Amino acid sequence: MMVTFVSQCQKNSLKKTRRVLDAFADRIGDNTWQTVITEDGLITVKKMLKQTASKNTAVSCHWIRSRSRSELLWVVGNKNQFDEVGRVPVNSTMNDLDEKQDFHLNKYVIALLSQIAGLFHDVGKAMALFQQKLLPEFIGKSHEPYRHEWVSLRIFQALVGANCDKDWLNELANIDNNTELKVLENLKSLRDGMVSSPVNPFKVLPPVARLVGWLIVSHHRLPQYPKDGDNSPMFENIEYWLTDKFEACWNSPQCLNSDWQEKVIEDNWHFPYGTPFKSALWQTQVSLVAKKILSEERVFIQDWLPQNFTAHISRLSLMLSDHYYSSKKDTSPQWQDRNYQAYANTDRDEDGKKYRKQKLDEHNIAVGHHAYCIAKALPRLRDDLPSLKSNKALSSKVPEEYRDNFGWQDKAYELAKSIKDDSNKYGFFGISMASTGKGKTRANARIMYGLSDDEKCRFSVALGLRTLTLQTGDALEKDLKLGKDELAVLIGSQAVKDLHQQSREPEISAQQDLGSESAESLLKDEVALKEDLPVYSGVLATWLEHDPKILKLIQAPVLVSTIDYLMPATEGIRGGRQIAPMLRLLTSDLVLDEPDDFGLEDLPALCRLVNWAGTLGSRVLLSTATISPALAKALFSSYQAGRKHYTQVNGEYGELSEICCAWFDEFNKPVTKVIGDVDLYQAEHKLFVERRIKNLTDKTKSLRKSKIIPIQKNNEFQPSILMANVIRQSIVELHNYHSVLVADKNVSIGLVRFANIDPLVAIAKFLLRQDAPNNYVIHYCVYHSQFPLIQRSKIESQLDNALTRHDEKKWLDQGGIRELVEKMEEKNHIFVVLATAVAEVGRDHDYDWAIVEPSSMRSIIQLAGRVQRHRQQEPKENNIYILSKNYKGLKGKSPCFEKPGFETNHLFSMPLNYASADLEKLLDQGELDEVNAIARIQAPSKLSLTNDSHPKFKTFNGLEHFSQTLRLEGSGNEKNSAAQWWLNEVTWCGEIQRLQPFRQSTPNDDYKIIFSRSGKEIWQKKVKRTSPPEYENTTDIAMKPENIKIGHGNSVWGVFGLKDEVHLLSKKLNEEENHVLEKFTHLSLRVLDANSSEQWQNHPALGIYKNLKKDEYSNDQ
Repeated sequence: MMVTFVSQCQKNSLKKTRRVLDAFADRIGDNTWQTVITEDGLITVKKMLKQTASKNTAVSCHWIRSRSRSELLWVVGNKNQFDEVGRVPVNSTMNDLDEKQDFHLNKYVIALLSQIAGLFHDVGKAMALFQQKLLPEFIGKSHEPYRHEWVSLRIFQALVGANCDKDWLNELANIDNNTELKVLENLKSLRDGMVSSPVNPFKVLPPVARLVGWLIVSHHRLPQYPKDGDNSPMFENIEYWLTDKFEACWNSPQCLNSDWQEKVIEDNWHFPYGTPFKSALWQTQVSLVAKKILSEERVFIQDWLPQNFTAHISRLSLMLSDHYYSSKKDTSPQWQDRNYQAYANTDRDEDGKKYRKQKLDEHNIAVGHHAYCIAKALPRLRDDLPSLKSNKALSSKVPEEYRDNFGWQDKAYELAKSIKDDSNKYGFFGISMASTGKGKTRANARIMYGLSDDEKCRFSVALGLRTLTLQTGDALEKDLKLGKDELAVLIGSQAVKDLHQQSREPEISAQQDLGSESAESLLKDEVALKEDLPVYSGVLATWLEHDPKILKLIQAPVLVSTIDYLMPATEGIRGGRQIAPMLRLLTSDLVLDEPDDFGLEDLPALCRLVNWAGTLGSRVLLSTATISPALAKALFSSYQAGRKHYTQVNGEYGELSEICCAWFDEFNKPVTKVIGDVDLYQAEHKLFVERRIKNLTDKTKSLRKSKIIPIQKNNEFQPSILMANVIRQSIVELHNYHSVLVADKNVSIGLVRFANIDPLVAIAKFLLRQDAPNNYVIHYCVYHSQFPLIQRSKIESQLDNALTRHDEKKWLDQGGIRELVEKMEEKNHIFVVLATAVAEVGRDHDYDWAIVEPSSMRSIIQLAGRVQRHRQQEPKENNIYILSKNYKGLKGKSPCFEKPGFETNHLFSMPLNYASADLEKLLDQGELDEVNAIARIQAPSKLSLTNDSHPKFKTFNGLEHFSQTLRLEGSGNEKNSAAQWWLNEVTWCGEIQRLQPFRQSTPNDDYKIIFSRSGKEIWQKKVKRTSPPEYENTTDIAMKPENIKIGHGNSVWGVFGLKDEVHLLSKKLNEEENHVLEKFTHLSLRVLDANSSEQWQNHPALGIYKNLKKDEYSNDQ
């Protein structure tokens, strides 16, 4: 291809650019180059330009398509130097724009209030205890009874006193050396621990001061009641939490300790160097800011603390500024009063010696200044970040030969384009309900592309599982031809990234001690990108350069990640963890993949994320074929409530309650409507679902037919043996019905789904011992979450190859099945995957048949989606068998359909139980004839209950829908519901998050493996609270693998010995085996009972497990 390069670079960037382009192309003008080049060569040029790119770089590349036509391929650097087709401006004009009319109505309110909060945020560090802690020779406690934020809040409260907002600001505008005396005098009655019941700041502060005070006290962590406290606030009085319940322990839980000495408390309120009021430079800056606030009348029109967009963008600006300035190595003498000797933080020199770094007046002035600048820059951030350029894969129609299955995507895209303006005005809340295998991933991208303004498309895809993240990233990269700079796949671990890349190949707080909490990283976990991103040089570059991990989350136009990376937007209570995900939501739209896969415990957090997406201006698309009416209603309500906060202070129309809604699936013409009432939304959603149900019912093919297999308790046999016998018989029967011919052999691949790991392994051991029938070979593969990372990756790679069945010939050649059966004489080969829920969600696998240990209707439907997923061949016989009882039911445990499942005795104020543990009594035959999403997307018209004092549910599906409704909406007696978040003003604290945590799990221990000198495997356990991590040898996991007997005709399908895999991977990665072990054998297991002798067992084919004991159950995490 022939290409032309045009450079609009400036300063030193021009020299660097010329060096690169001169090496590849002929210079035909001062800043113009032309050459004939291959596509690979062009990729190399672009990569080299990015490596040296800065804010002064601007290079465009044009493809000369013909004598009369050229096409802009890409721009590296500042895109504002070119228009949408790559032309360079020959002239420019300037207008005085009234920035107050740019529809970011609160930009100056946010900037000014975050600046004044910045000036006060750390004044409490002037206390004697904190100043002592900063001394290089200090040895003692790293925390005080009352944290510096609390002391700062009290000092600010003492300043405000009983004044109205304009009065205290006027006092600051006229600040002098006597102001401190008045403040310290007022502070005497507010010193917690020294006076009885000092007044709650938020009971007396006027509106503007309320927001400033909240910013001060929350700039490290949101207030939260101590988990060990004995007077936890109740949901019944949630509207009074701020004014009646809030106290010092919400910020400083350690103040409740009774062993603080009186002198320590006194030093908590003693200021040996005085407060920053003594600094002439701080006084000058405070006075200037106060005068600016007084001149901005909009600041005083309302109480801004309940206005979530204003309050939390102010907090984001303040915290980002604090983290940025605290991380700087150099200081700013121009903001230091040499007569004021208090310090803010410390650092360590090259020899590791601690020294005092930033002066306290300097730190407060600088943080206020940068908070103001950040707040002013934020409205430009979305336009400043890279966005998807013109993409034919997204805008072109589906090819004719694929229209039957995927033609619905064209209608979805056209509808999205038609409502672009409405989505800008009202926001967007859509549901993509197409069935499994209909291309929802691609369709969702096209919908978001259609909704966006030209070349302004940015969206995030949030998924529930890490493995789905990699799959989705691969699909978008391949199908949409996205460039490396357009797609970021966040996978959380370099080890996972390396293993995934190998599988795609043909062959295979220390800071608190320094007084510098603000210098910690803003993203808690390790962040690994599938590909490196180009250098960012935009409006926030100055403030983000200290923490490159933030850029990994916000920079790329398309982000694919687990939902865990975005959840801290609301769940990040401390340490600035909310900043990066909030910036992502502020600058891109959101696709939530399979939101209904989350359990009851996690639904409130999911609603909070959707509410925050609305608050920050994102469009939201839910991608799920199985969403319940209750969840659809709750997520709409949460989004609508959030969007009101956004439109109130952004846009030309003011507060709007209407939302642009849309529904998409493969059957119907997509539907859109602007809706402002939740009842109307429910009615429209119900109408769309009813049409979908009719289409699902009228469908000619019935791909997934099921029946219940009776299994009854028998005291002569253990429950695991009973289950194993029924499963074994069903395996052979299903194989005989659904096998296919491979190399003249009858072959089938089936999935047996279990609820929990330990029963799975017990049954697997029994099945392996039993001889196979004559002329049969049964190949067993155990798959669950408790394998070392390297082994689990190999299992998943094997299953991906064997169960990708779009193309029969390709499957035979590459799936690995034919190679296995050709070596054996037996006529029948059954490949059986014994797995937990990890196999039922999101895996793009196609099984011939399945057997289900039931947990919930949802899991049955999800599992059914893995049967005949690719081939779409209608079976003559039932291809899904559902056991009538699960393991817990056979043991007589109640509730038995929990963990996983929806039965519960503890989540609500009343127990939710089934009337029977037998599915034959809970499911109708009509629900079994064709397993599809109908049972999930339509709630029963009425509940069928027993007449007990605590009524029990007579239908399997009824309890699921009722429990979701109760968790999401609550009831008269059930206050702990998701709706409390958006129906009340509670975002000022982290109490809801404490009471409704996301992904709460039992405590885990981390393990890894090393090899001894003789080559033996040695398990090691991570020592708690060590940094960098330290490990010690452990006997928690048995050193010697359990001896498993394998009967005649059985084999283990894919035994991946650890030594062999480590050796192979070390050669591929060119790394030492010890380093490979360090990276790729990690495993998390729940903490063992210290009072028992229990021990984990291990086996290369079975993973890590515990032998069954009476009344012990293991959850698959």
